[in-house]
Amino acid sequence: MVSLTLLISPMAVAQKVAVVDVQEVFDEYKKVKDARERLEKSKKIAQEELEIFRDELKKIVDELKLLEEKLKNPNIESSALKSKYQEMVKKAKEKQEDMIAYDKRAKATIGQRQRNLLMEHLEDIRSAIGKVAAAKGLDMILNSSETQLAVFYADGDFDVTKEVIATVNASL
Repeated sequence: MVSLTLLISPMAVAQKVAVVDVQEVFDEYKKVKDARERLEKSKKIAQEELEIFRDELKKIVDELKLLEEKLKNPNIESSALKSKYQEMVKKAKEKQEDMIAYDKRAKATIGQRQRNLLMEHLEDIRSAIGKVAAAKGLDMILNSSETQLAVFYADGDFDVTKEVIATVNASL
């Protein structure tokens, strides 16, 4: 283990510092992988439902095109056709509105699940980082995946990402 001296007060104190790539831990965490699989299934189901809406809407539009052709024919009595055409236009608008509303609901639900996924598992990761820090006698662990923390360089000896992944997955 390499130690790093940080100036905390006028007197220099040796501190043991390590880095962890929290994004990598998150990506490799078994619970997160499982949750992402469930999210992907939900997205696929939503896409399939939208395809059903699109297919139904296409059938209505195709029927409207046929009615338009019939309305152009002067030999066909058009009052009943016009009435049916208006009904079909209304039905097409309703189907389109339903499809848009479903898409918005599905996206909102999936977005909320993604946010919950982050919050739900971040505490597990924090706990695993704490366990690794205690086991290695570390005073501080910096998140190397966040550029805002200004970790521009970290010797490989400081990186405890693999240990944190093993610890968080061992808790399952």
